[in-house]
Amino acid sequence: MKGLPILLTALLGGQLALALTFAVNRSDHAAFDAKEPLVAFAPSKVDQVAIDDDAGHTVTLARKDGKWVIPALADFPADTTKVNGLLDRIAGLKKGWPIAKTEAAAERFKVTEKVHERRVVLTSGGSRVGELLVGTSPAYRQVHVRAGDASPVFAVELATYDIGAEPSAWMQHDILDTPRDKIASVNVGDVTIDGKDGKFTLAGLGKDEKPRPDKIDALVSAMAHPPFDNVRGKGKAALAQTDAPDVTVTLKRTDGSALTYRYKKDAGGGYLFTRSAKDYLFHVNADAAAPVVQATRAALIEPPKPDKAPDAKSSNDNSSENKGSGAKSPDDNAAKAEAAGSQAHQAPAAALPAAPASSHGADQASHGGAEPPKSPGG
Repeated sequence: MKGLPILLTALLGGQLALALTFAVNRSDHAAFDAKEPLVAFAPSKVDQVAIDDDAGHTVTLARKDGKWVIPALADFPADTTKVNGLLDRIAGLKKGWPIAKTEAAAERFKVTEKVHERRVVLTSGGSRVGELLVGTSPAYRQVHVRAGDASPVFAVELATYDIGAEPSAWMQHDILDTPRDKIASVNVGDVTIDGKDGKFTLAGLGKDEKPRPDKIDALVSAMAHPPFDNVRGKGKAALAQTDAPDVTVTLKRTDGSALTYRYKKDAGGGYLFTRSAKDYLFHVNADAAAPVVQATRAALIEPPKPDKAPDAKSSNDNSSENKGSGAKSPDDNAAKAEAAGSQAHQAPAAALPAAPASSHGADQASHGGAEPPKSPGG
């Protein structure tokens, strides 16, 4: 019995040790997970963001006069909301429990200086204030990351496709927009579309002409939000590349102002275009430009329907009318001709003259008299 209290005491001590260990580990993990930022920086102080991938793509964004621009595209405006959103998301990342800590693991998760899906370098006043290496994705909107050359690898909520490594991913694509309800008319070639309160009609429709609403809407949409995929230059020399345009579009706004777009085929494919009041030369692919450069009045109107062939009923009716009026069809005439020929070859016996009974009778008939009756006995 003396051994029982000792055993119970030992068991109690083991339980207390396990509880203490769990509490310490839990406390450390909670503090580590919730409080420590992955990359410590002030988003408002960052004036340059450089992004690249291990395939050779790169883009640099710079803050000028409080707005973000793309220096490689003649300081074309960047999407300021998008850039600031990326900075805020990176600043809000916290260190969770490390996935791995070795260099071999960093290579496996593609978060090294040489191998990475994205690398984001943040600069303020010429000094680097943060770097984030983005690697493989373990789940939807989750990626493995590493803060600069620090060894731990973490899994955080972030999407690689939100961190484009090319200038086109950051351009301000709504810079040429005109709200649909502010468009009074669109004119291109022989097409004029009139707008009122955001609704559009093809001008000059004839009584029998039916417009194609889908084609009209595609043209209006392309002018309300002109698509482009690149910026080819800025200034007088760049704008001169559309001096002899293939297509010219005039957009009149409800405030009385007008905008002119000039489209010119690009030797490399697609179209170059410029817009009045803007100094940039834009490029758009052929498919996106099609609603504008292929706009013709004929394309915006339903094609006329071909005349309908007469149906079987009308043919029968016409045949009946012909019979009633005495007109004969070719088939009727052929049948009658065949019948007439048959009669000519085989006349009825009643129609032929009777053959004479004898030559004597024939002579009497020729003299116009009948043979006198014979007397009895002779």
